[in-house]
Amino acid sequence: MRLEDGLENVCGGILMVDASGAITYINSTARGYLNLKNKPWADLMVSDILPRFNFDLKSIDQDQKNRIMEVAGKTLILCSRTVFRGTDPVGLVITLKDIRELEGISEELGSVKSLYQELKVIFDNSYDEIFVTDGNGVAVRVNKVCEKYYGVTEDEIIGKHVSELEKLNYYSPSLVPRVLKDKRRITAVQTVKNGQTLIVTANPVFDDAGRITRIVCNSRDITELTNLQQRLEDTQKLVQTYREELAQLRNANLPRNAIVAESQSMKQILETAERVAQVDSTVLVEGESGVGKGLVALRIHRASRRAKGPYIVINCGAIPENLIESELFGYSAGAFTGANKEGKKGLIEMAHGGTVFLDEISELPLPLQVKILHVIQDKKIMPVGSSDYKEVDIRIIAATNKDLYKLIDENLFREDLYYRLNVVPVVIPPLRHRREDIPHLINHFVRKFNEQLGTRKSISKEVMNTLITYDWPGNVRELENLVERLMITSAANIIAAIDLPERITQVGGSSVKNKVMVVDLCPMKDAIEQIETQLLEKAHSKYKNTYRMAEVLGINQSTVVRKMKKYLGKE
Repeated sequence: MRLEDGLENVCGGILMVDASGAITYINSTARGYLNLKNKPWADLMVSDILPRFNFDLKSIDQDQKNRIMEVAGKTLILCSRTVFRGTDPVGLVITLKDIRELEGISEELGSVKSLYQELKVIFDNSYDEIFVTDGNGVAVRVNKVCEKYYGVTEDEIIGKHVSELEKLNYYSPSLVPRVLKDKRRITAVQTVKNGQTLIVTANPVFDDAGRITRIVCNSRDITELTNLQQRLEDTQKLVQTYREELAQLRNANLPRNAIVAESQSMKQILETAERVAQVDSTVLVEGESGVGKGLVALRIHRASRRAKGPYIVINCGAIPENLIESELFGYSAGAFTGANKEGKKGLIEMAHGGTVFLDEISELPLPLQVKILHVIQDKKIMPVGSSDYKEVDIRIIAATNKDLYKLIDENLFREDLYYRLNVVPVVIPPLRHRREDIPHLINHFVRKFNEQLGTRKSISKEVMNTLITYDWPGNVRELENLVERLMITSAANIIAAIDLPERITQVGGSSVKNKVMVVDLCPMKDAIEQIETQLLEKAHSKYKNTYRMAEVLGINQSTVVRKMKKYLGKE
């Protein structure tokens, strides 16, 4: 390559002048600056194109640096240097640069500086430590968080190899050697000089040839998180202990004779429950909401050989779908993020040796219906995240308030599971179909709430008759709730018709409150007493005056007073 070819491609302008001041060479950039692109220049003198440049090789001022000169409508920065042959000056080299180009470079440099400062502020104010090494593992940059973690300044770290820093106990272990060896990102837990625990990710940076040029380590303090995790694990263990203890205490929640059954249908159901309790067959308890399916299931458990074992109630409709599998079957250690590292027993395993009551079985998702089917058939479970089965000795009782046949037709319930559950069906009739149980249930609840509330209240015969005629869509649960409400809100010791809510007294479009009735067959003497009591209650509620009551009822005032004392306990 010729010298001229190289000079032609220099980004600045270059002129060469001989001892007489004649131009001997001018490159294309200089010709462009001086408007000589398409003009001859071979016979030009330096004074022709740079008239303000005083050419004199003998002058010591010929070597000039960064002189600004207006030429051809442009502002140029000029530098000149004398060329010697031995000790004799033989010419001059002049370089030119358009100041506008330098201004552009200056602006770009300013932008780069500004960006650098912004990035440095972000770098130094990062919550995490950022530690950068070169391709050999020598620290080249670290942000200010290092002072917090290591107790030293940046200057004491930069320039040191990571192995030296590890020997000084700044941190342990170092991830950089592993990254250099494996040529991949590494994440690990690290302990630093001040005793804190960090989660560190070391990421390699490669050049075009695939060589590691930098390793960027990002570290975050997880000491508090680690402490919280330990506390969570301790709490989970405590919860597990409580759950097991509660499972054993459930048997004491309800007296053996808590089911009130005077109707023939309920007596038959309890007889069936006693018989089926003697075997381990699966039972399906069906009935409307509030009829007492849970009480019947508990009665079966208590009458069985498993009575001393746990009784675990699982409401299939109350557990979120994304949690129900792990709640039922438990999970193994590390089964998912946030899982107890020791794993957790499921509710079914906790019932080992006892009974599982699957309430609202119709709400169980289809995928889990398959698993419950296998539990019934094989008496085995597989915890979430495990590949091993665990044997369980359990008896399953299920309950539903829905028509499972209809759900099977709608592909919402598995037919094979239905037949496995329905080995012994127990169908509890609604309260409206066994009205003879209602007065006994009412008396049972009155005794219960008198004990709880420390009161001595009772239900008047008129109220009793009204409650017997009501249809009770919420069944026994609704009846119990109403009796509790009346016991709390009634001011008198005898709860009267006026205390009843309107929804109870208004039935079928006519007012029950205004009716006088005998609900069932009874001796004539008892029927007469019921009618007289209801008439006296209604008259007293309306008039509050025995003379006016006597006038309306067509009897003597003394008779009103006597019968009020006899039936209502009032003078």
